[in-house]
Amino acid sequence: MNMGVHATDDTWPMVEEAVFRLFDELAGKGSPEHVAIGPRLAELGWSDIEAEYPVEACELLFRAQGRSLALTDCLDRTMLAELAGVTGRPADHVLLPGLTPGYLPGSDEQRVSGVLLGPLEGRLVVPVAGPMGTVSVGVVDASQLHGERLDTFDASTFWTRVSGPLDVPLAEASAQWNQALAAAQRALATELVALAEQALRIAVDQVSVRVQFGGPIGSFQSPRHALADAAARIAGARALLGESWRYGGRLSAVIAKAAAGRAHRAVSDVALQVCGAIGLTAEHDLHRYVTRGFQLDALCGSYDQLESYLSEQLFESYAPGRALPAVVTWAN
Repeated sequence: MNMGVHATDDTWPMVEEAVFRLFDELAGKGSPEHVAIGPRLAELGWSDIEAEYPVEACELLFRAQGRSLALTDCLDRTMLAELAGVTGRPADHVLLPGLTPGYLPGSDEQRVSGVLLGPLEGRLVVPVAGPMGTVSVGVVDASQLHGERLDTFDASTFWTRVSGPLDVPLAEASAQWNQALAAAQRALATELVALAEQALRIAVDQVSVRVQFGGPIGSFQSPRHALADAAARIAGARALLGESWRYGGRLSAVIAKAAAGRAHRAVSDVALQVCGAIGLTAEHDLHRYVTRGFQLDALCGSYDQLESYLSEQLFESYAPGRALPAVVTWAN
C-alpha cells in the first residue's frame, strides 16, 4: 500500500511491480553486504522515473526494501543526494551517528566515530559535530579508518563500527546535514512501516489457520482485538509518514520515524503473542521482520530517543502552566 504518496500516471503500478520484483530478487540472493543498487535501477530507467516522480520514487525504494528484507545502499544514496553540494569530492557512503547518541554526529574535529551500513570501503562522508548544534562534513578514504563489524540483533545484516583519525578539510553543512538526516529518518520510517505490515500479515495468516478449542484462534475476541489495535497503530504511523513525504521538514521526519518505530514495536509484540512459540523459531518468517525492524529503529534515533527529543523541543517552547499543542493531547 502506498502510504499517502500518490502518483497519478497509469504507468506507476508497472513501476511499482518492477521495483518490487527487483528487491525480491536481491533479497533472494541472501548477501549480508549492502548491494549497490544504482546499476540495477539504471536498467529500469530510474533517472527518468525520479525526474517524473521525485517523492514517490524514493518512498517506493524503502517500501520495497522493507517488504523484501533486501540489503541495499538506498539510505546512502538518499543522504548523499542531500549532501552533494557540500562534500567537495565524490563519496560512496555516509557515516551515520553512533547508536547511543542516536541522531547526533559522533565525530569531532580530531576523530571519526560512527556506524556504517555494510563493510568499510570506498569514501565516506563524515559529519562532525560543532558548537551550538552546527555540523561540518568531510570526505575520508576508508583505508585511513578502522572498522569493526558489529554483533547486531539482526544477524542477517552487516553494520560496521568505524573509528580513526580525522585529517581532511571540513565544510560547514548544518542545513544540508539536517536535510540529509530528515531524509534518512523519513526513509527508515517507511521501511519500518513496511516491516510492521509484513509482521501483521503473518500474524493474521497464522491465527486464521491455528486451531484451539475446536476453532481458529482468530475467531476469539482477545487476538482479534489485539490485531485490530496493531492495525490501527500502523494506520496512524502511515498517516504521519504520508504527511512527512508530502511536505518534508525536519520535525515531521522525526515525528514520522518515532511513530513508525513505536508502531513496529507494538505490532511485533502482538504478532509474537498470537503466533505463539512457532513465531520465535528460525524456520518461521516472523522473526525476520521483527529483528530487522528493531535494528533499523536504532538508526538516526530510536523511537524512545526521538520522543525524548520531541518532548524537549515542546517544553522549550511551552512553559509549565501553558497548554500543550493539540497534537500532544491527541497523541496521549
